[in-house]
Amino acid sequence: MSGKHSPTSLRNYLSIHETVMQRFRRGGFVEFDDLAMVPIGGGSIKMEGQIRCEGGLVCTVEKVLDVVDATDAENPFVQTVRYAYNIHVAGSHNLFRYDNVHGYPGHADASHRHAFDQRTGEVGEVTWTGDDWPTLGEVLEEMRQWFWTHRSEMA
Repeated sequence: MSGKHSPTSLRNYLSIHETVMQRFRRGGFVEFDDLAMVPIGGGSIKMEGQIRCEGGLVCTVEKVLDVVDATDAENPFVQTVRYAYNIHVAGSHNLFRYDNVHGYPGHADASHRHAFDQRTGEVGEVTWTGDDWPTLGEVLEEMRQWFWTHRSEMA
C-alpha cells in the first residue's frame, strides 16, 4: 500500500500524530485526550482512548499498528491494520463511525463509514471507504466541520 497508510517508522508515526493533535489543540477544537500506545504482543501496538473536543464531541479511538519491519528495534516500521473511530456527542448518540473491524455486505473490504441519526442514534447509511479510509487527523477535521455546521442545534 502506498500513500497515507503506508508503513512508516514508529518515530515518524508518533511525530505526525503529535503534530496533528497539537494543531487541533492550538486551534481550540481538541480540549483533552487520553490516547495511549500499548504493546499487545505479536509485534503489534494498540492506540486507544478518547479525544474530547469542543461542543461535547468525543472520538473514541481503537487502532492496531503491526510492526512490519523490526530491523531497527528502537524504531521499527509500523502500519495500521485495524481501526475504529467512533464519534458521538457526550451524553447523547453516535454521529458517525469509521472502522474495518467487521465486514459489511456488498463491500469489497471491511473499511467503511457508518452514519447515524443524531437525534435517535439509529444507523443510517453505511458507505464503503476502501483504501481511502481517513486518518485520525481527517476524522478530527470532519468532526470540527460537523461542529461548526451544527453548533446552533447543540444547546
